[in-house]
Amino acid sequence: MHLALVHWPCLDKNGQEITTAITNLDLHDLARVGLTYGIDTLYIVHPYQSQLDFAKKIVDHWLKGFGGVYNPVRKRAFELIRLVRDLDEVRENTGAFMIGTTAREYENAISFNEVKNIAHKQDVCLLFGTGWGLAPRIFAQFDAVTEPITGVAEYNHISVRSAVAIIIDRLIGR
Repeated sequence: MHLALVHWPCLDKNGQEITTAITNLDLHDLARVGLTYGIDTLYIVHPYQSQLDFAKKIVDHWLKGFGGVYNPVRKRAFELIRLVRDLDEVRENTGAFMIGTTAREYENAISFNEVKNIAHKQDVCLLFGTGWGLAPRIFAQFDAVTEPITGVAEYNHISVRSAVAIIIDRLIGR
């Protein structure tokens, strides 16, 4: 299984398409979740080279710099990260069944149990949006879209780091 953290096209709080910024915290937390659950690759998808360069400095600190010496386990987590410009690169690198995630109701969404069944038969890449989620127009590029995570309250806007951890645990956890 692969993960992709997508920074464009995403939505802002007003529903407008934006490109979000890569954050240090996302890299750390998602790589650690990936290592914990045996994820093959964590793709960080961003169209702007300046953002990819920023992410590369962080990754290199943990893979080649003092960070990896200081914390070898964190280094192992960062080995999962691949920096790419677009979803075509993810698809080319993985050949995986591409499954988008959303916090919104989506027509024809598949359940997490269906995702598990697919993952038992073929390679899967789960795609997560930043900001206020992936722009709906991008869903046409996916092979499927999951049901949303639902809590007990009407509020439904958790961080992408939390969403990744919850979904991965539902799919892979014991």
